[in-house]
Order: sequence, then C-alpha cells, then structure tokens
Amino acid sequence: MSDIRGERVCFRKEDIVALDALPSAQARDPVIVHAPLSDGMLRRFGKILLCFSLVAFVVIASLVAVIESGLVDGPLNARARTALNTALGANYNADVESTVIRVTGQGALALKARGVTLNDRASGRPVAKLAAVSIALDPLALMTGRIAVSRLEAEGGELDTGLLPRGEPIDLTAIRIADTGTALEKLFAHIDAMSRLTARSATRTVQLSDLTLSVTGSRGRIVPVDVRMLAFSRDADGAIRVDGSIAIDGKEAQLEARAFGQDEHIAGIEAVFRSLPLSPFLYHDKSGSEDAFGIDAAAEVSLRATRAADSAKPALEVGIRTSQGSFHAGGLVSALKPSELNASYDFERASVEILPSAVKIGRSVFPFTGALIDLDKVSDGSQTGFAVDLLLKDASSEPEDMQERPLSFDAKANGRFETGSHRLIFDQLAISSPLGSMAGSLAVAFGKTSPQIDFAAVSDHMQPTAIKQLWPWWVAKGARRWAIGNLFGGTVTDARIEVSIPEGRIANSDGELKLNEDELNINFSIDNTRVNIAGEIPPLRDTAGHFKLSGERMTVDVRRGAAFFPSGRSVALNGGDFVIPDVYSKPLMAEMKIEVGGEADSIAELVSYKPIRALQKTPFVPEDFTGPMSALVGARFGLISNQNPPPPLWQAEMQLQKVSINRPVSGREIADLSGAMRIDNTRAVLDADALIDGAEMRIALTEPVDPKANVKRTRAISGTLDDAARRKIAPALSGIVSGPVGVEVALSDNGSQSVKADLGKAALSLPWIGWNKGAGIAANAEFTVKESETLTEIADFRIQGDGFGAAGDLRVDDSGLASARLYDVRLTNGDDFAVTVERARGGHVVTLTGASADIRLPLARAKGESGSGADGNVKISARLDRVVGFNGEVLSNVSFAHSSRGQEIDDIDLSAVTTSGQAVVARMVKTGPDNTLELTTSDAGALARFTDIYRNMRGGLLNLRLRDRGARSWRGTVDLRKFSLIGEQKLQSMVSTPAGQDGRSLNQAVRRDIDVSTARFERGFAQLLLDRGVIRVDSGVLRGLDVGATFQGTVRDRNGRMDMTGTFMPAYGINRLFGELPLIGVLLGNGRDRGLLGITFKLTGPFNQPHLTINPLSLIAPGVFRNIFEFQ
Repeated sequence: MSDIRGERVCFRKEDIVALDALPSAQARDPVIVHAPLSDGMLRRFGKILLCFSLVAFVVIASLVAVIESGLVDGPLNARARTALNTALGANYNADVESTVIRVTGQGALALKARGVTLNDRASGRPVAKLAAVSIALDPLALMTGRIAVSRLEAEGGELDTGLLPRGEPIDLTAIRIADTGTALEKLFAHIDAMSRLTARSATRTVQLSDLTLSVTGSRGRIVPVDVRMLAFSRDADGAIRVDGSIAIDGKEAQLEARAFGQDEHIAGIEAVFRSLPLSPFLYHDKSGSEDAFGIDAAAEVSLRATRAADSAKPALEVGIRTSQGSFHAGGLVSALKPSELNASYDFERASVEILPSAVKIGRSVFPFTGALIDLDKVSDGSQTGFAVDLLLKDASSEPEDMQERPLSFDAKANGRFETGSHRLIFDQLAISSPLGSMAGSLAVAFGKTSPQIDFAAVSDHMQPTAIKQLWPWWVAKGARRWAIGNLFGGTVTDARIEVSIPEGRIANSDGELKLNEDELNINFSIDNTRVNIAGEIPPLRDTAGHFKLSGERMTVDVRRGAAFFPSGRSVALNGGDFVIPDVYSKPLMAEMKIEVGGEADSIAELVSYKPIRALQKTPFVPEDFTGPMSALVGARFGLISNQNPPPPLWQAEMQLQKVSINRPVSGREIADLSGAMRIDNTRAVLDADALIDGAEMRIALTEPVDPKANVKRTRAISGTLDDAARRKIAPALSGIVSGPVGVEVALSDNGSQSVKADLGKAALSLPWIGWNKGAGIAANAEFTVKESETLTEIADFRIQGDGFGAAGDLRVDDSGLASARLYDVRLTNGDDFAVTVERARGGHVVTLTGASADIRLPLARAKGESGSGADGNVKISARLDRVVGFNGEVLSNVSFAHSSRGQEIDDIDLSAVTTSGQAVVARMVKTGPDNTLELTTSDAGALARFTDIYRNMRGGLLNLRLRDRGARSWRGTVDLRKFSLIGEQKLQSMVSTPAGQDGRSLNQAVRRDIDVSTARFERGFAQLLLDRGVIRVDSGVLRGLDVGATFQGTVRDRNGRMDMTGTFMPAYGINRLFGELPLIGVLLGNGRDRGLLGITFKLTGPFNQPHLTINPLSLIAPGVFRNIFEFQ
C-alpha cells in the first residue's frame, strides 16, 4: 500500500455494489455492520424546519406588534359594537366610547370596550353605565373573517335602579295562586329564549364585577348593593349557570343558580342564595326615642322547580332558612335561632302548601304548617284574595326573661287576605294547651301608612303561667314585666284582651308606641294565686282578685289573700289594690293600698319591710306589741331601681283593739290601747284610749319619723285621775287640786307639762288669790310653762265658770305674736268655744273648737262683701257641737276647715247636721289646675234660713258644684230636688195679678184658683256665675206638680240689687207635656222645660225686697212665641 501512497483511485458508478454482494458477506456467520446516513440529508431537513419556524415567528410577531400597536383598533371598532350588541340580545343596545383589541395572557384575542352605556331599545333610556367591557373573540371565527364573542366581562360599573324601566303597578286583585303554574311555564320559556340567544351568539360566559347599585330598605333607607362578581355561563349541554358574590349593605352573600335541560329546552331550575342579610330590609336601629325593631339575621333562600313534561310532573319548592340572629322589639332583644320556612305549590289543588316549618326565638319554638288558596275556591263571596290556614303543633313558648317551665300548646288560624280592600282577617284564632285555652280574632287593614289592627281574644279558664308565656314582650312592657315577676300559680278566669290600633297610629308615634285606654284593654280574674306586692313584703298567697290593664294604667284589685312571714307570723288581706298609673313612664312607679288584719306583732312586722320600713324609725320591734289589730297600708314607690326612682312614700293607718306595749314608754306602762294609729314618712300619730300606769286615759301623740321632716312632737294624755294617779301623771297639781280630775296633759321633750283640768268634781284651792271652789261646781283650770332663749311662753291660769270667763296663753318672740290660745271664749250669750292662732309662713292658722258659736255676724259680713278682703294667708279649722245662725236655725256636729291666700280660697271642708237631722257637707275637690267646691244637704230650706238667703223654703236635696277659676270667679251649677215654698207672696202675685188686654189673671186663664200657698217642686236647677261678689244665674228651671218656672239674670250685684227675668207656668205637670211632643212641643211648648201657658216676669230692685213686674202679653202667646215677649 505504501507503493501507491498519494495516488488517486477513481471508481465508476457501476463499480459500486452492495456490501451484502461482496464475498465477505457470503460466510456462514457474516458480520453485519450498520452504517449511518450521511450528514447532508439531516442538514437539509434542519434547514427547512428552521426556515418555516422563522417565517412563522416573523408572521406571529408582526401580527402581535400590529395588534398591540393599535393599528387595527379603528377598523375593528364598528364590528366590535356589532358583536357586543349581538351578545346583549334584542332588548338592549350598547354605546361605546372607545374600543381596543389586544392579546390576552393565554394568547387569545380580546376586545375591550371602555365607557359602555347600556340602553333599553324600546324607550332609549339608559339602564347601566360600565367602566369597561371585555369580549373574548372566537379565533376560528376570526380566521374566517367574522367576529364571534365567546366570553364577555363587565367591570367597574354602577346601576341606577331609578333608570330602570318601570312597569305598570301590580294589581293585587288580579293575582291568583291558581296562576302559579302558568307563571312558572312562562319563566321556563324566558329561560329557553335566553339559552337560544346565547347559543346563537356563541357567547358562553358573561361576567360582571365591581358593579354597584342601590335599593330601598327598611324605613326608606338606601341600601348599597355591590356586585363583586357575577358570572353567567352556558355549558355545552345547554345548561345555564349563574354564580356570584354580592355584598348587600357591606355583608357578602353568594348566589348559585342552574337551569338544566337538553336541546335548548330547560327542564328544571335549582337556585340558592346563601348568607343573604335580612337586616337592611327587616330591621331599623334605635333612633332618638324610638327603640330598635325588626330581625337582624341572614338567610339562605333556595328554589327548586321542575318543568312539566311527558315523563315528569311539574314541581315548585321554596325554602328559607335563617341564621343565628336577633329579634328587636320594645327595647328588648331576643335571640333568633336558626329557623326555616318551607313551601311548595300543589299543581292539582292550585294551592301553596306550607310544609313543616319552624320559627325559633330565644328558647321558644313554633313549628307550623299551613296552606294558601284562592278565596273563590273556598267561598261563594265576590271578594278576591287568598284563604289562609295555619296550624301550630307542639309549639313551645319559653321567654328568656322567665324562669318557669316552657308552655307546650297547639294553635290554629283560619282567615283570608282580601286583595281588594288590603285586609288580612283571621276570623278564627285558637290556642289550646294543658294550662288552658284561648279563642279570638284578628283583622289588619293595610293602607298608605301603618296598618289598622283590631284584635280580640277571650278565655274562660287559663293559668297565669300561660298568660305570661303568651304575652308578647313588646306590648305594655311595664305591665308584662310586673305580671311575670309577681303573679304565680292559681287560675285565670273571664280573660279578655282587646287591641284596637287605628291606621297611622304606629307610624305617627314618637318613639315607643304607647297605647291608650281606647287601644289596649286586658282584663282577667285571678284565684288562688300568689301575688308579690312590693319590695321585701312577703307575697300574698291564695289571692283572689281582678287584673285590669287599660291603656297605660294597670290595676290589680285584691279581694282576699294572706301573707306569711319568715318569723311564722301571718296577716290576712281583706281587700286592696295595686296600681301602676303609667306603665310607659320612667321611672316606673306603683301605688299600693291593702287592708290587713291579724295580731299586732304580725302587722308590726308587715310595716317593717321595704318599701315601708315604718318600725325601723321607732325604738320598737314586732315583739313589743300584743293584741288584735287591723291596718290600711298604702305606699307609692319605684319598681325598677336602675331607673333611679324617687324615695318611696308610705302610710299605715292601724286600728288598735286592746293592744299592749310590752316595754315602758317614757317610763310608764301602757296597756289596752284601743284607737287609731297613723304612721307615714314624716310622722307617727296615735289617738287611742289606754291604761297608763293603771289609769284609764286618752292618748294623742305625734312623733317625727324622719329627723329631717318639720314635724313637731306632741304628747297629750287625757282622762280622769284620782289622787294617786294624779300624783304620778301631773304632780304639778298637788296641793291645788284634790278629788277626781279630768285632765289633758301635754308632755314635752324638756320635761315641762301643759295641763288642762276639769275641776267640776274636784275641790280647787288657789291660796295666792284667796279663792276656793268646792266639789260639784263647774270649773276648768289650765296652765302651761315653757321658756327658751328666743321664745317666752306665758302661762295664764284662770278659772272659768258658768256664763263667764276666758283663759289662755300666748307665745311672743321678736316678731310679735307667735301664737295665741284662747279657751272658753264667750263673745255672746251663745258662745262657748276655743280659739288657737298659730303664725305660719305668710299668715296664720286659726283653730276653733267648742260646744257652741253664734256666727250670725260673720254671715252678715260675708253676704255684704263687695270685693275687698284681707291680705295674707289664713287657715281656719273648726269643730263645734252647735252653731247658731239666722231665723233660729242651728247646725250641730260642725266640722269646718278653710284655707285662703289673700282673697283666693284654697280649701274648704264642712260637715254638719241641721235641726231636722239632715247632713250638710261641703268640700273643695282638688283636681287639675282648678278647685271645685261641692256642697250637699238634704235640708236645703234649713240651710237657706240659717244663712238668711231665703226664708220660705222647706226641705230639699241640694247639690251645689262651683269651679274656682281664680280671681274670685266661680262657675258651676245648683241642683235642688223635692222642696216646697211656703207662703211666697210673689208666687201669689203672679197667679192673681190681671194681665193681658182682657184683664184676666193666670188663675182665670186656667179657669181655676192656683194654690201657691204651698208650692211643691220636684226639681230646681240653674247654672251659677259668681264674679267678685256678683251672683248670676242662667238656664234656671223649677219643675213642680202644680207650678213651674224658668229664670235667669243677676241675683245680686255689687250694690246688693237684683235683676232677674223668667217665665211662670201653672199646672206644670200637664202643661209641660206639650214640650215633650215632637215638633208640636217645639212650637207650643217652647222646649222641654216650658209649657203651653205661662207668664213672663221680672224681679228688680234690692236683693231683700225686689220688685215684681209681669208682661201681660206673654200670657196669650203659647210656647215658642212667648219668647218674643220675654224681658231682656
């Protein structure tokens, strides 16, 4: 081979053969060697592939560069609007400010429209404004030269609900439950149309995000709604899905809905709205004085609907499930537990069936079922609406503010909703429980404002627990709170509840709804019930009474009961009441009055409990008293301490019957107390007979209960003392008096004594004046001694005998007379009384006591008063056995109290007995801003003669009422019945005086002699007007069997003169019958109190001797025409 190195060898083509043809390949076991292809072929293939790749890259890059540069935005803008309008459907079109096309991150083309406004095609009005709308284009359709939308997204928009097209108002009368199936089929048809629309437009997904709108919530409040994401999509099988997240009033809710079927035919719908907040629509917060009200919770709303088909029956089910929340009403909050409402539509019966559902509030559970059906299917009436049936089975009421066992009950409600009148009426409401039953009715009329509500319920027998369990906590909260905490056990009978709230009443109420007596009434009787009265007072057991709530006032009248104390003592309740005057007021106040009987120690323990705590103000304890006693206990106090009520006011009036005090009082033994004792917040007053150190005495004492009260302590003892007892009780009389003495001893705190002694049976010796009185000669002695730095009491001991004398004492300070006490005063022969004068703020307090007083001079001065009067404040009280007046008339057992400020009268209280034994009672009733004087007597003639007002009257029942208007002006009426006028000459003059053109008298006109010597009258009535000494009457009428009269005018002016007119009618009993006849009586009888015949008269002149004038023409003018001739 080395020989031919460097030489070139050439082979021809035919010299080249296959390797397997060579001799070396013919061996038995050949060696196969595989040789690779040549590098040239691979290199050529790689170059071709690289070239195609470079071309594709350049094309794609150029296309992307062109798209991103915006060169194709203009040509595509018009076609983009067309594509967007195609995706929106036929009802809406879109206006676009600008459009761009870009490549998405996934390499697809997207059309983005900015400033999009959606308009309603029919009206041209805008519906929504969106910041941007993104459209994903179908690349295959784009390659064929057309634009098709595969996905649409909207963001950053705001929907103004006010711009939405408004339809016609809903006609409630046209709504029928039976049309639900038709309406459901229409809904499916609409969804079919939507499915076909999305199929034709090739739009598979529509997504909304960051879209805001507002709706109207509770009380007109604007509720913001933020659509954070809402996606509409269509699956390949034609199903439509809606998924989204929506924030309502800042609370997020999720929506999932699916409409499924085949071949663009929807067969069913499933939808659920989770965490839907109810508060924006069913709750309003506290505002000013108005409490919060409504439901604060979220709900899950679900819907399932199946379309009617050959192989499927139609179905419609709706479910509402609430979350844990709260129910606010009446300032109280109750937990709202998860509750549910399930309903379905019965296509065969055309009714809505309420499936087993339940409302859970606090610890109460109310399971219910029901049905709604068109009213014309169950009633023959012409009313349109729905019949409603509700049934509660095994319901349980257990309010959270009660500690009693829950109430299990069943209830049903049958009624209707009348769509024409907008009224919801439940004719039958019934509740049945082991503790009693109740039946009632309810009517609610809906209008432009809050509805009118009328509710009534009755129960023959029910236990108080059931009443309290079923009482809504937002109705009369104060009364309900008291009933829950204070009524236990027993039975309730004759219960009746009435609620009547007018239309607009709730809406117009300022704050809490306060129902008045015309709007709320609850009445029921209780028996064998335990009643908690107040404070720490043990409850009353076996109580019988009556509960009444009328508007704001609650009253519990108690007929009987008993209270048992921890000490083992007890008292019996014989009557009383418990009153809350205003259940809506704060602080909530109550008033109590109970009459109890028992042992003295038991009643003493009763008044030691709060809110009375009377015994704590004294040095005594219940064990200090023994003997029988009865008491009338009253108190006014607050019920809720957190409301900071005022301090309680209380009083106890006790009747003592041989009660003994088991400990010395001021060093003396007191036993067998019989009398009255009164204790209140400021003082304790005792007026009783007792044995004091073995002597029979009368005790009258006043002790301050509150150290801050301005109450003067007084201790008075009266009785008959022998020499031994006198030396213990009144040692100052020793050496002066011997023998039995009737004494009145006043004990003071400093040890001094004021003594009044009846010395008629005793011997009296006054050696310093050389005077003696033997036993059996009537005489009295009085003396007091008291000294201080600023006040000097002068004790004047004097004797008083038959027909003479006066005695008294005075207290003098730097300002003059502080007080004066005058005893046994005799100003005239008929006087026998005592006078006490005390200086008070701005005036004096005068007290008169005694056996007799002649008051003719004060009466004459009072009648002659013309307007002047003394200034200053004066209070007068008098208790006189006998008071002498004019015409020999005497009043006995006189009790008189009078209070005035200058010329204004503040108080009058008079009681007396006439000579005929008839009572005279006058009092000033203080009601409201004005005072009213009431005077009553059964012998008006005696009173008229006593005051010298009129001398010819006999008998008569008088009722006088005068209202003080201030400035010495009074208005009122006088009503006089069953009286006679004896020997009245003016009446005789009226019937006998000739009158008329023919000169006939009234006797001649009626053809008989009218006997007016004794004129009997059934009734006299007039309106009184008193102004600064001027007395006028109006609308006066006298009705008698024989005669009658009407009158008016001035009885007495400031000058003591009379000016009155009237009409006198004979045979009044028959004559006035013409006045009772319809129409004829008006013309002939001249009214109810006038007759056919009569004569007008006029009285003028001095009050004591007026002149009578008769109009002769009035006799011939019957009835109403007689008014023409009446004196003016």
